[in-house]
Amino acid sequence: CLQGSIRYQLEPDERGVWYDLLNFAAICAKPGMISDKDERPYPHDFIANRLNIEVELLERTLKKCIEEGRINENDNGIHVTNWKEYQSEYERQKPYREAKKGKEREPEDYKEGKYGKNVKR
Repeated sequence: CLQGSIRYQLEPDERGVWYDLLNFAAICAKPGMISDKDERPYPHDFIANRLNIEVELLERTLKKCIEEGRINENDNGIHVTNWKEYQSEYERQKPYREAKKGKEREPEDYKEGKYGKNVKR
């Protein structure tokens, strides 16, 4: 985001790492947490390798993100704070679309409208 605090809190290379961390957190076993499927933390050198960056850059970015409250790191991995806020509008609305799909529309719920199209009663 051009107006978000990330713009002035992180350097350009760190912002790239931050966005990569969000993407990595999305594909891990538990969305929002960077860890293996058994909730064990990945080593920093493994993460840096996956992101194709130097370990120093990763650790500098993690340090700043921890200081700003964007993430926390413990024995289970790296947790993205407020994970849901970083999800796209598409993902946010997905449960509503799925619920809507599940409701079957009955033909008697509709009638022919003024211009020949079916409309909801």
